[in-house]
Amino acid sequence: MWNKVMQLKSLQLFMDVVDTGSFVAAAERRHTVQSNVTAHVKKLEDELCTQLIHRKGGTRLTTAGNTLVDYARRMLREHDDVLRLFQGNGNAPSLLRIGAMETTTAVRLIRRQLTCPVSVN
Repeated sequence: MWNKVMQLKSLQLFMDVVDTGSFVAAAERRHTVQSNVTAHVKKLEDELCTQLIHRKGGTRLTTAGNTLVDYARRMLREHDDVLRLFQGNGNAPSLLRIGAMETTTAVRLIRRQLTCPVSVN
């Protein structure tokens, strides 16, 4: 079993390199430095145990990089869809209603500082 954690930020920066064609342009797009983009892509390569981008003579995807592009696009799109769904920009209601017994509500829910609106019925 893998115990490596693939970060969405690394996937996004990888896709920025793919979309812009360079590490520098990807960094400019994300308002960061080129070394940060390079480090994230390198970390992604280390996690996947393969080179994703040829860096000599321009920026070109390897076969593994081309394979990852489709998966990365889907993962990032699904991530955005989930955020829209729970931020009220999707088809689901933006208000989450939780039904619970009074003691459970008092002990477990109200004591926590919730950042989302909660309706206790």
